[in-house]
Amino acid sequence: MIVLIEPISKNINMYVPAYPLPLLEIASFVKSRINEVDIRIISLPMDYGLPLTPEGKKGIYREFLQELAELKPKAVGISCTAISQAESVMELCGAVKSFDPAIFVFLGGYFPTIYYEDIFDRTDDVDLIAVGEGEMPLLKLAERLRMGDAPWGEDIPGCARKENGAVVRTRETDPFDLRQKAPLNLELLKYPKAYDIIPYAFSRGCPYQCSFCMEESIRPIRREVPPEIVDKDLKQLFQLVSTRRVMISDALFKSYDLFPLFRELGLKVNFETRSDVLDPDILKDIADVCGGLAIGFESASYSTLKRMNKVKDRPHYEHYLENTAAIFEEAVKHEIPIMIFMIAGYPGDTEQDLEESLLFARRLSRHQGPGGYVFKIGETRVYPKTKLYDQVMSMPEVEFDDDGVFGDNIVKQPSKDLGFETVLEYMKATYELSHNTQKMHASILNVMPFFRLPGRALRDEIIPETCFRNTERDILSVDGKSLATIRKAAPDLASKYRKMVSAERSKRDLSL
Repeated sequence: MIVLIEPISKNINMYVPAYPLPLLEIASFVKSRINEVDIRIISLPMDYGLPLTPEGKKGIYREFLQELAELKPKAVGISCTAISQAESVMELCGAVKSFDPAIFVFLGGYFPTIYYEDIFDRTDDVDLIAVGEGEMPLLKLAERLRMGDAPWGEDIPGCARKENGAVVRTRETDPFDLRQKAPLNLELLKYPKAYDIIPYAFSRGCPYQCSFCMEESIRPIRREVPPEIVDKDLKQLFQLVSTRRVMISDALFKSYDLFPLFRELGLKVNFETRSDVLDPDILKDIADVCGGLAIGFESASYSTLKRMNKVKDRPHYEHYLENTAAIFEEAVKHEIPIMIFMIAGYPGDTEQDLEESLLFARRLSRHQGPGGYVFKIGETRVYPKTKLYDQVMSMPEVEFDDDGVFGDNIVKQPSKDLGFETVLEYMKATYELSHNTQKMHASILNVMPFFRLPGRALRDEIIPETCFRNTERDILSVDGKSLATIRKAAPDLASKYRKMVSAERSKRDLSL
């Protein structure tokens, strides 16, 4: 048996009650090729609950290890798609190896792909790391286990392993051929009907290579899933689940010709794309199907956008801003909830750059409507082995928490005369321009039920006992029934913890 695990993230306010799509895609592909292989997918938050204290986390691990003893897997694979999961992933690897050193532990995802050397430096509890896409490495691993061979072999492509103190790589894999994509097999999940929102990826990759993004490390070219596979997959998928909320998980979504299919299936779709990719004229035709729209805008400053590699030149910049304004106006007009993603205090920023973004947000906020909008703005973080890190190393006036791969790495001084307190002031002023209508609020809570809430708020007496998995109120149930109750309490929680809601992101993370 092979067990694949979705870990816990410390960034609780961004939790999405969706099944672990990357694991499900990979496992479904392998199962379609080798039906005899036994694969189980475990989502720690959904299957055991979301921990709110260190004691709650220990309880979850105890229960998980008890089930592991019953399953008796030969291999355990852990997904790490976000840096906020990294510490928990390392801890989980240690727990599995302490429980049974014979279990073959492997990792995959964005974080291990970029930082496999750092992981091997930090721990001996990881046997193998898939570097890049995971379908072909897991297929080969499953074949070896089925034949009774050792799980590790040079014939497993796209992997890294530590041997005799040195990190070695096997041959790189070609980008996975999406024509081979298998239908999602929900039987691999423990509670397939407990998830509130269904994620789906219609494409992989992004060609834009923005300096703060890690997408190009795994998939630097955008590839679309063939339409016939999408049609078959969605029609089959929505015969098995009751929810009709979909979160599109593409790095760059622009397959707007799919909306007639979404409408036919009765779906409400949330998606994110770039400011210069979406045609504003499309919005009037998809308003009935679009449950929410997110735009990766980042900044209104030409200087900042150039440093981000978001725009090529002045004409591109002018289109970037005006197209964003047109998208925003059309979304408001057609009552589509819209979220504008922004980054504050980017390395090299001056107060003038922040002022330009604030003024642009004020320009947008003149439009009012029941759809509502949120300016989601966060501080900048700089991680090693990224383009941004190399850029910052050549900017002596920039100060950031250089905490390494597993740290927060927040930029505290973007430029000589711009300090972090000023950045926080602009963040707060920009966020407070949001028009959080009832429809906007519902759209956010559907996708992120704990949006901007600190961990402390989720233990508040406002939330009834029925939403917890234990009497200590330190393990939160995140199935559909519990989340429906929590969503009703969310406005009161946001009001009660208003100061922490608007604080920097690290203040809203779990202290686990």
